Amino acid sequence: MDIRASDASGETSSTDEVDKGTKAKKLPVSLVIPFTNETDLKQLIRVAEAKKNGTRKVYTITNRTANVAGIRQVRFAEGFSWQEKDGLHAWDVSFTLKEYLSNPERVEQRETKSASVVQTSQGKATDEITEVAGTAEAIAEPLTGLERILKFMDDFLA
Repeated sequence: MDIRASDASGETSSTDEVDKGTKAKKLPVSLVIPFTNETDLKQLIRVAEAKKNGTRKVYTITNRTANVAGIRQVRFAEGFSWQEKDGLHAWDVSFTLKEYLSNPERVEQRETKSASVVQTSQGKATDEITEVAGTAEAIAEPLTGLERILKFMDDFLA
């Protein structure tokens, strides 16, 4: 079971962490299939390769170990391997099943999402603003003595 968190302490000695959620559980499986049951291995390989609508097929399992962990539906994930077992006329098969639609994921989906905050403004429409901008010179304060001299110099040099 993968529980993700990252350090939030920065440069301090704090033990604060940011919770990144509980990820899907993985169930490692290993078994031995005798050479006499060759069709069982073929069928298991086909089941692992099966896809539905372009994604790995989801299977409902009824395994006591999986059910204790709350795993009900799985997909084949990561690796699938089979090798001849030394000393026996059998294959050593191992693969990983990954939980599909985990309990934490279901809880997240049921949680109500907070509504988006709509921002409003009591400002003026664009047309009104342009009209006000056109009259801005008429509202300007009179220039001080120094400002008049600087304006005269600026106009003269231009």
